[in-house]
Amino acid sequence: MPNALEEVRALLRNQGFEELMDNADKAASYCRSIGEAAYRGDELTIEVHLRQLRLCCLAMIKTFKEDIGGQGVAAGQGRSQANGEDQRPGDGVA
Repeated sequence: MPNALEEVRALLRNQGFEELMDNADKAASYCRSIGEAAYRGDELTIEVHLRQLRLCCLAMIKTFKEDIGGQGVAAGQGRSQANGEDQRPGDGVA
């Protein structure tokens, strides 16, 4: 039988996944709007939606790192990224 702490962690993790889904939907909407604005040549709208998309992505990264990432991986079993040794170009997180 799981203890109360495990139940709270599971609940927070599930809420993190729900938040990621919501933000992913928003990000997709911003991307569509950017494409439509680019088609029209509307620079102001592109800039606004790019800023919104950036904030949305940063929020998703934060949610993943704080609420989801590393859950279920025992210390020392995850990929080592000390000095970026396992990181390929383009794998960086904002």
